[in-house]
Amino acid sequence: MATFTAFGRDYPSEREAILGLMNGVQVAEACAGTAIGNWIKTCKIPELRGGLKIIAEREAFHGRVFQQRVHDLGGECTTELDPFSAEGERILNDDTLSDLQKLTDLVKRGGDPEVLLKPVLDFAESLVEDVESKEALKLYYADEMSSATWLRAMCRKLNDEASVPRAA
Repeated sequence: MATFTAFGRDYPSEREAILGLMNGVQVAEACAGTAIGNWIKTCKIPELRGGLKIIAEREAFHGRVFQQRVHDLGGECTTELDPFSAEGERILNDDTLSDLQKLTDLVKRGGDPEVLLKPVLDFAESLVEDVESKEALKLYYADEMSSATWLRAMCRKLNDEASVPRAA
């Protein structure tokens, strides 16, 4: 029986590996789009809010695209939100935290985006049979890297501004 190895485990086929990844990612992305969208409603920092609007749309879009791809491949979206993502969304919806606290937590929890996302790109590059999923995953990687890079830069900027003493 042929197998396809991805993310440190063996799958019966390339298709099954794709379904495994996209099923998990679609729920996390859709929920992140909602959580960030909710944060936008209360965000008091205009420049942060402007970027979050783009990121929320990207997250929701990724969720829809991957959900549709799972269905196109004959799969069902059955994965529940993982605990790491659920905790992140709880923090984004916590009205007792400031925008800077939420942003800082989001960036810290995400860690180095290259370390987090490179396995997705490597997986996409390893796909041979399903070039549609391959290209969707490569663009997903690019979108996520763009969002993570912007979030990290905004976090540095806002934290730097917050640490500068204000003249009386």
